[in-house]
Amino acid sequence: MPAKYNTPRLCSLDGCSRPHKGRGLCEMHLGRLKRTGTTDAPAKQTLADRFWAKVDKRSPDECWEWTAALNEHGYGVMRPEGQRTGPTIKAHRVSVLLDGRAPEGLCVLHRCDNPPCVNPSHLFLGTKADNAADRDAKGRGNTGEVNGQARLTVAQVLQIRARAAAGELQRVLAAEYGISRPTVSRIVNGHGWTHIA
Repeated sequence: MPAKYNTPRLCSLDGCSRPHKGRGLCEMHLGRLKRTGTTDAPAKQTLADRFWAKVDKRSPDECWEWTAALNEHGYGVMRPEGQRTGPTIKAHRVSVLLDGRAPEGLCVLHRCDNPPCVNPSHLFLGTKADNAADRDAKGRGNTGEVNGQARLTVAQVLQIRARAAAGELQRVLAAEYGISRPTVSRIVNGHGWTHIA
């Protein structure tokens, strides 16, 4: 048998030493040729190009909504390096970075209270305390029964208030409901469970 049949064929492109698959090309270059019409590697997109391609830009004062993946809270997410797996970063944080603001150690808050919005003019930086205050001011916090720390229901809070107004002692109510006397005091005096009348 001639020696040329014993030598494995390699990709015909300069600099590629992968085994031949078809049309004189290796599997990678053949696949790329079929997908894109060329064997050249696609140009790497910048973070800004990849980011803005996934944004529905409207007028400057409207929300610019993220059109790609959202997390469980409705915020846009992306992988900063463009990989298919790995950690994600919130899209509104990327928007602020691309706008020239460095949110290192700070939260990125929405003026519009629209989680998928990435319009830089709708975003501002703040501390965790600012973020919590903003959340509470907009009524987005978990208050009352939906708070995982809550020990009482709305009905129980209303009962405590009514019974305290009728003269029952706070320490008796605290023992009955399994809460502290100061907690009963806060409920009765309107400093706790303030979202219900």
